[in-house]
Amino acid sequence: MEQIWFVLPVVIFAAVVRGYSGFGFAVISVVGFNFFFEPQQSVAIVLSLDFICSINLWKQAVKQADFPVLKKLILGAILGIPIGYCFLLFIPAEILKLLICIAILGLALLLFSNYRPFDASKKRTQIGFGLTSGAGTASASIGGPMIVYYMLSSSLSTSTQRATMILFFIASEGLAIISLISGGLTDSTLPKAILILIIPTLLAVRYGQHLFNKKPPESLKSFALPIMVIVALLGMANSTVTMMGQ
Repeated sequence: MEQIWFVLPVVIFAAVVRGYSGFGFAVISVVGFNFFFEPQQSVAIVLSLDFICSINLWKQAVKQADFPVLKKLILGAILGIPIGYCFLLFIPAEILKLLICIAILGLALLLFSNYRPFDASKKRTQIGFGLTSGAGTASASIGGPMIVYYMLSSSLSTSTQRATMILFFIASEGLAIISLISGGLTDSTLPKAILILIIPTLLAVRYGQHLFNKKPPESLKSFALPIMVIVALLGMANSTVTMMGQ
């Protein structure tokens, strides 16, 4: 468990991003964790911490969220989580680490662009993005970028986007955690890691929320996407070197 201390700075940074933007904790943290843990362990720890972070933000989010959109996204996530669980169970660890980083990079590049091949107001679009996010969450803790991509394509305000994402993550990550535990993909590392990391994580999230309330960003895109690109490239380099050395 001594390697937990190496990921603490990454977790604190990711938590500040989470509190400020409403997303980004899992997608940043999972790359850092994957340097030291197997994907199954990384996903369980990161999802648990992010779930607790989301609960810390829910009171403000309830007042600002768009619930009709939220319900359709959650329905999609319920359909997608079993798919992601199968990916986590059957794909080899190092390959999954590399695929995680490639997926993050690809989603970040899509978010940078203005390419939107869908109508964000359609029910099937909302359910579809919920499904892909649920699959990404359960398999690799990367469900966030799918929902961000959808939100940036919608006509919702920045505050409503952030609030809707927070409530969606509470629901989807809670379901994914239950699936991982019931499927036996967690071990004693999970509670130990949470005990060590939870207080720094919550404090960092609170600080990020303070920054948001003090000076909200004009767009979530300009703040979080460069960070996603950097962590994805670092993770890809690490996974490639590891696979070449085997």
